[in-house]
Amino acid sequence: MNVLNIEGKVIKLTNLDKVFWPDDLNITKGDMINYYINVAQYLLPHIKNRPFSMKPYPDGINGKSFYQKQCPQESPHWLATTPIYSSKKGYVDWCLINDLPSLIWIANRACIEMHTWFSRVPNLDKPDIAVLDIDPSGNTGFKEAQAIARLFKVLIDEFKLTAVPKTSGATGIHIYLPIEPLYSFSQVRDFLLKLCQYVEKANPGLATTERNVKKRGNKVYLDAVQNASGKTIPAVYSLRPTPEATVSTPLLWEELADESLVPNRFTITNTLSRIKDMGELFQEVLTKRQMLPKI
Repeated sequence: MNVLNIEGKVIKLTNLDKVFWPDDLNITKGDMINYYINVAQYLLPHIKNRPFSMKPYPDGINGKSFYQKQCPQESPHWLATTPIYSSKKGYVDWCLINDLPSLIWIANRACIEMHTWFSRVPNLDKPDIAVLDIDPSGNTGFKEAQAIARLFKVLIDEFKLTAVPKTSGATGIHIYLPIEPLYSFSQVRDFLLKLCQYVEKANPGLATTERNVKKRGNKVYLDAVQNASGKTIPAVYSLRPTPEATVSTPLLWEELADESLVPNRFTITNTLSRIKDMGELFQEVLTKRQMLPKI
């Protein structure tokens, strides 16, 4: 067992040599924790005060995983939480990952992914991000998601909005619109759904807003419904449990025009060097606040 003392808080680290990404990668739990320590200065501002949904992978990406909303009883006293009412379970204490010790503690619990809400405490009913989730279905993939993202960019520019894309870490693309936390989730969804319907009409052979997976066929699903209270999304710079140890990575819009772009280009091994070379491309999501235009 290793013990870290960071910011006056003691964190006990366990099983650091356990392989979480097997095969050729041989990436250990310790490697994962080290990644989160190094990326923390960029990641933490994006997840601060957002309720955190835990999804531990105790035996790595090929083992079983499970979602956990209730903050564990054995959590340290300094870990921030927020009580949120559930009609099924009453009040649930969600974790808030607001500092480096909390991030290390949650990573030590084998939480590979950083799943957080679209809103922040104390305004949990008013999201500060509106997210378009471009999700390939059937035999479509990242190339098709790129094409759809470029259509959304035309609309976004038409409305004079600022939006920042990122890879989902799998085959999809997320487009973030930073907004003033003044709108209800239903208002945000309605706005995003109208954008999705425009894109669907522009390319009905490739894009769909059909929620039923079996009815989508080989099309890219345009998801606005995910923007809802209690729903979570993998944060920017979050690792994903993919064979390549991919990272949900911010993109320049110009990169989405690159036909050679593949999501597994961005991994645990090169994300930090990319940030060093290109800067924090998701910064506007933190600093920009926009009103939703009427359509």
